[in-house]
Amino acid sequence: MVRQIDPERLPAGTYLNTGQAANRALRVNRLCYDLKEPANRAAFEADPEALMARYDLEPEDRQLIRDRDWLGLVQRGANVFPLLRLSQLCGDGLAGTGAQMRGETLEQYLATRQAKGS
Repeated sequence: MVRQIDPERLPAGTYLNTGQAANRALRVNRLCYDLKEPANRAAFEADPEALMARYDLEPEDRQLIRDRDWLGLVQRGANVFPLLRLSQLCGDGLAGTGAQMRGETLEQYLATRQAKGS
């Protein structure tokens, strides 16, 4: 049985990662994945433009990285797991990335993560 996903019926805030989107974000995903290597992290910190050029990123992807627009990168097909390496390197980390993706301040985001009744 083949199950088809209707993109028009996805819950709000859900972004379908199709083969087309994954192909579009392949270079971004490679850059993010390769940040596991200390030399690549140092290269990004020293000259992010040079590292983005080395991975031949699309101009739109470069701008999204400059803007620290994590949600925009996910919407373009970036995988959130390697993307977290980049957001951590940029100082946002998991909570900051989650807040940005939800359109909230870090404080607003963290307030929704507090244990109730404790």
